[in-house]
Amino acid sequence: MAKFDKSMFEYVVDETQRLQRKNRVWDFYGASIGIGEFIDTVKSFGGYLQSLGIGKGDNVVLCLGNIPDAIVAFYAINNIGAVANLVHPLIPAEGLKKISDEMNPKAFVLFDEFYSKYDWLEKSDKPVILCSASDFLPRLFKLPYNLFIRSKVKNINYGERVIKFKDTLNKFTCKNIEIKGDDIAVYMHSGGTTGTPKTVMLSNDAFNHLADNIIDLIGGGVDDSESMLMVLPLFHTFGLGICMHTVISAGGRATLMPKFRPKAACRLVKRAKVTYMAGVPNMYAKMVSCGKFKGKYLRRIKNCYCGGEKLSDDIKKAFENAMAKSGNPIKLCAGYGLTEGGICCVNTMDIHREGSMGKPVKNNKFGIVDDENRFLNPNDKGVIALTCNSMMSGYYNSPELDKEVFFYDGLGQKWIKTGDIGYMDEDGYVYFVDRLKRMVKISGVNVFPQEIEDCVNKFGGIAKSCIVSYVDNGKTFLKLYIVVENGVVGSDEYVESLRAYISENLLKYNIPKIIEIVESLPLTQIGKVDFKILQDRENEKSVFCSKSLSNE
Repeated sequence: MAKFDKSMFEYVVDETQRLQRKNRVWDFYGASIGIGEFIDTVKSFGGYLQSLGIGKGDNVVLCLGNIPDAIVAFYAINNIGAVANLVHPLIPAEGLKKISDEMNPKAFVLFDEFYSKYDWLEKSDKPVILCSASDFLPRLFKLPYNLFIRSKVKNINYGERVIKFKDTLNKFTCKNIEIKGDDIAVYMHSGGTTGTPKTVMLSNDAFNHLADNIIDLIGGGVDDSESMLMVLPLFHTFGLGICMHTVISAGGRATLMPKFRPKAACRLVKRAKVTYMAGVPNMYAKMVSCGKFKGKYLRRIKNCYCGGEKLSDDIKKAFENAMAKSGNPIKLCAGYGLTEGGICCVNTMDIHREGSMGKPVKNNKFGIVDDENRFLNPNDKGVIALTCNSMMSGYYNSPELDKEVFFYDGLGQKWIKTGDIGYMDEDGYVYFVDRLKRMVKISGVNVFPQEIEDCVNKFGGIAKSCIVSYVDNGKTFLKLYIVVENGVVGSDEYVESLRAYISENLLKYNIPKIIEIVESLPLTQIGKVDFKILQDRENEKSVFCSKSLSNE
């Protein structure tokens, strides 16, 4: 369709033609930019990239947090037909070098504060554009910030190869390039549906359709009186596809927050008059518990969406109680998505079923399949599969992996297997059970760690939990890590009470042989408990310091 068969940037330009040119694109600590100036700035930086010889199909590493430079750079890369190779800004030096060696980017757009750690890049002949959070800051904050980071950036040798982002603007003219919807727009690094590191290739068409699907969900386009809190990162589908591309395409403001801090987030929601929020459960939990999530300012919030991991009943209830006390009885709407498919289903205020991930959004269809890709009946557990218009094009340079996740039904429709276990009820609501790669067989019975963790988290005094498996004398057992809340004494009696609680609520195969109380659990980039680290430690027989009690 002509509406989507274009670059992501052209889609933004076309969808915002109805708005005044001063309509604000972002809010960055009070600073903003109108859509007209934004378009000109994107084209200017795109012209600079073209002057470096970067063209259609080339990839440019974009390694930034949620600052305005990142938005401008992303759309500029997209507007010249290049691919935005999105990388976490805290990636170790060797990690970035590995991506460089494997993918041969034509240039790097980096955060100036972190440039000094990339020693290998200083010896490269690749162009480097360094961005600062102060580039678009209001004057009130610009000087203090520059003084704060002076020691980190004072030794950077700028020149023809290493240049400041702000020094490239308003000096170049961008040549028009023919870009199609199925051209690759983004390389996004992900664990993949198969559980090992992958690079997902996503097209312009996929993100344009994703934006259209979600704009339809909220009832159509808006203006800059509507604002989304953008704390989820650009290198995450939720952050890039929803908080940025959908919001800007719809005409709303992206309220940028480079680093999440709960009290600061509450102040930002109040000051920027945020009307929409999207985040992960841990973000909402911290905002509610920080003591600042209250007051009349919460009444203007229209929708709050939650994804990234399963939303617990306790977090959902605490959030909704806080909103209700502030005079805004809205629900925290859980949804489901993945890097390879975008945001695929979600609860809404009107279509909402507790415990579910909601119903598929427009142009998304779900099914539950077995090991042979046969579709199962309602309420039968299997692998979640979906077909949608926001699906990835495939994995970078990995045709064999594509064969693992893609399949066609009897009508020739292409589906993708998500790598998640779940089911659908008779009314079409989707339920997440666990990651397929986490499923453990105990005495031949399928055991789902998420199900155990959900049970454990309802036991009094548990802050976080994580189940891993281990092998002893050729037999598989379960081990439970728990973090207790402040003031809770993790005695032997407490642990035995927890074990009894699990036994009362779940089958015997779900009872962990070992329960360890730890001070903290490792977290992923977006705040989820990183079970992979714990599982790897267990597999390597390493010791995780804690207090433990075995069930002899």
